[in-house]
Amino acid sequence: MNSNKLKGKRVEKGYTQNEMADFIEKSFDSYSKKERGEVFFTPNEMLIIAIKLELTAQEFNDIFFDGRLPFGNFSGENYGKC
Repeated sequence: MNSNKLKGKRVEKGYTQNEMADFIEKSFDSYSKKERGEVFFTPNEMLIIAIKLELTAQEFNDIFFDGRLPFGNFSGENYGKC
């Protein structure tokens, strides 16, 4: 996870860590640890954050998956046969 990009996007949108914690129904301390990358976000929490921060698919990939998802680059040839 890219903590700096998440924090940057949160600040850009004008949200505090307290507000983000409320969105995902966690304590401030819990959200803070998640934003620092000490604790993983659940898929549902990632979805809520993506909606609240209006993340593009590429931003979502960059923040939560360090750009490793095959978003926009998928070719079945590169991933073997299913």
